[in-house]
Amino acid sequence: MPRPSYCLIFEDVGTNTGIGRVVSADLRIALNAGYQVSVVAQNLDQEFRDHVNWLPLYVPPRGFLLKWATARRYMRRAIGDRKFDIVHGHQPQSIALADVFTCHFITRVAYERDCLDDRKSLRGALVRLQQKAVLRLEDRIYRNWNPSTTMTYSSNLLEREFCRIYPAPPTHTVIDNSLPVLQPATEAERLNARLRLVGTENKLPVVGYLGGLDKRKGYQWVIDAMAATDKLFLLMAGQYSEGYSNPKIGSRMKSLGTIRDVETFYAACDVLLVPSLFDPMPLVVLEAIARGVPVIATEGVGNLPWLVKCNAGMEWKPGTPLEPLVNHILNHPVEFARGRALMAEQLSAESRTGKLLKVYSDILERKGGNR
Repeated sequence: MPRPSYCLIFEDVGTNTGIGRVVSADLRIALNAGYQVSVVAQNLDQEFRDHVNWLPLYVPPRGFLLKWATARRYMRRAIGDRKFDIVHGHQPQSIALADVFTCHFITRVAYERDCLDDRKSLRGALVRLQQKAVLRLEDRIYRNWNPSTTMTYSSNLLEREFCRIYPAPPTHTVIDNSLPVLQPATEAERLNARLRLVGTENKLPVVGYLGGLDKRKGYQWVIDAMAATDKLFLLMAGQYSEGYSNPKIGSRMKSLGTIRDVETFYAACDVLLVPSLFDPMPLVVLEAIARGVPVIATEGVGNLPWLVKCNAGMEWKPGTPLEPLVNHILNHPVEFARGRALMAEQLSAESRTGKLLKVYSDILERKGGNR
């Protein structure tokens, strides 16, 4: 029998973004399953280029509203008259073309929680206008769902929010992002990371935060919490944060800006704080756990239930003291190490592979094997 033909659609397949890394993992699943694989993408990691049929996707160079509004047209153009047994899309514009679509984010939830771009500048105002226009386009797609497309959500939080706002797709399921293989930082790595990123003067517990100056990521909650205690040190990184300081925190913080070496960043932290207003299944939670760092998260973080269930982290309610949670974690290192191991077992790559291949096989069976 001929191998099933498979097409994956996402503009940036590789390590540049969190979603890109998830998409790359799905691509490996399809390749390992023996499918004949094509990829519609603007950027494709070198790892895959010799193993797939790359169908280059054009993306306009500027203006994410223009990119969003024209994406479906350019996806269709990249595919041409080709037919596939399975099409897996990771962008809402691909839904009408896809047999299975993975939902990573819902703009309307971000709008409801008042966490669109809040920069007080002309650029910020322009970004907000584009975000609101994208919101309307996304609403139109999600409210006119293609009934033959199977929906997969990256977390239970995302499923709950989608079905609250839009009609539930006829076929839908949750497939959580998998946790990387556990590779906790050694004591030597932790020491070197502290010396490099924090310095020798600090003797306080280090709270890491990777969300930059992004309202949706909860940076203001972080600043308020750190200003309310003199017993914690903040190591901040992320977009727009380079050189950021706050007089209420003073020397008890350091901001690195955008970083690429997240392994060293995690190694320098005693805990990672993820206080997002809405973040369906952030990879920083999974990456930190894999690096041996407990995570403190808020209710807007999609993998919080896993942290609590497995005892790999704790929930923080903004406005309440952060220091007691950090101290509890530091005083129970063995307990949280066991929790991280349990979370890695329950969110394994093998588990995600099995669930995704089941979705694919159901599609093939429904379609009689081939189009």
